[in-house]
Amino acid sequence: MANSTSGGSAAGFSAKKLKNIDAYLKRIVDEGKVAGAGGMIIRRGEEAYCNSTGFQDLEKKISMKNDSIYRIFSMSKTFTIAAAMTLYEKSLFALHQPISDFIPAFKNTKVAETDKRGVIHLVPPKQPLNFKHLFTMTSGIPYPSPDSYSGRAMGELWKKSGKSASSGKQWDSARMIEETAKVPLCFHPGEGWLYGFSHDVLGRLIEVITGKKLGVYLKETFFDPLGLKDTAFYIPKDKQSRAAKAYALDKKGLQPAAGKFGRDPASAEAPAFESGGGGLCSTMADVAKFAQMLLNSGKAGNAGGKNRILSRKTIDLIRTNHVDLSILDPSFFPHMTGYGYGLGVRTMLNTARAGLNGSIGEWAWDGMMGTWYCVDPAEDMTALFFIQLMSGINDQLQRGFVQTVYSAIDD
Repeated sequence: MANSTSGGSAAGFSAKKLKNIDAYLKRIVDEGKVAGAGGMIIRRGEEAYCNSTGFQDLEKKISMKNDSIYRIFSMSKTFTIAAAMTLYEKSLFALHQPISDFIPAFKNTKVAETDKRGVIHLVPPKQPLNFKHLFTMTSGIPYPSPDSYSGRAMGELWKKSGKSASSGKQWDSARMIEETAKVPLCFHPGEGWLYGFSHDVLGRLIEVITGKKLGVYLKETFFDPLGLKDTAFYIPKDKQSRAAKAYALDKKGLQPAAGKFGRDPASAEAPAFESGGGGLCSTMADVAKFAQMLLNSGKAGNAGGKNRILSRKTIDLIRTNHVDLSILDPSFFPHMTGYGYGLGVRTMLNTARAGLNGSIGEWAWDGMMGTWYCVDPAEDMTALFFIQLMSGINDQLQRGFVQTVYSAIDD
């Protein structure tokens, strides 16, 4: 165990049950499922638990520490969502406003329809693509995938972008999103749910509306006011020694994952394209401060903090389910059973369906390499689970952590 701290009783936790979290983190490391892992819990404004165990770098035997820096991948989406909503609060856009008002290239976007003979037809969308479609992943904008015409088209676009980057000509956000507008949608906006590139488009819209790079706006809006010192779209050279190494899990066990996920967000160089959907790196402490702001209805610091970043009503709008379950259920991730989908976040609707001892209304998101956090208003709690793993078992590891956290509540 490394850098373990706990003060469970004051925050309403059983000190004995908190040791189950220690044991869980140690067990998944000892079983070779992860190289290292970290967990953190804040309840009633008090840090009740913080522990890191295993290795930041397995080959070099560098211990995982509480200030290790992780690729948080899709957890970045919640930062982008919150940033966009600061502009919503200024009425700089409306949720049902067409995004082509800001990025004209989307006026020409088509939908890939398949007829009964399996022939693809590119047709105009039944309604304009709007902001809410992006927030709720009902836009039809895919990630690269071999499973659909649109997914394959996005794959070709990413190959083109990667080839350009290899020649020293990285695409910036403007180029990336202009090219994305040429990719046909998988379905008519609002008629399906698909986890895809929507929030990267939203990140570009933030740039267009503010006239600032996404990273600059995030720094001004969240990183500086909340004291997030280690959150950025890259890890500077003077912090590289704290970067957690990425691993993949296969039949041979843990293997270094370098080169398996495109450009590494943990690079020492700032990227031309700052991915609002998956490009941030951060620490448990930084994400905890952001999560506490969300828990505190948009205020920085504890509940009595005076630095308001978002309104309580805006936070409520973000965490409310926005997607009809008849659309969501067929496409949502299996481990999200029992959850709805708000403005870019999961939101717990049914703990019985989920099979988790959590709370109705618990919300937030996770990332491709297993980083996860929750905001739980019912328990006045935020919790984080951090690993760096490319594997199909990440959801199981996250759920195991959730079970131990909620089981330790003792009031």
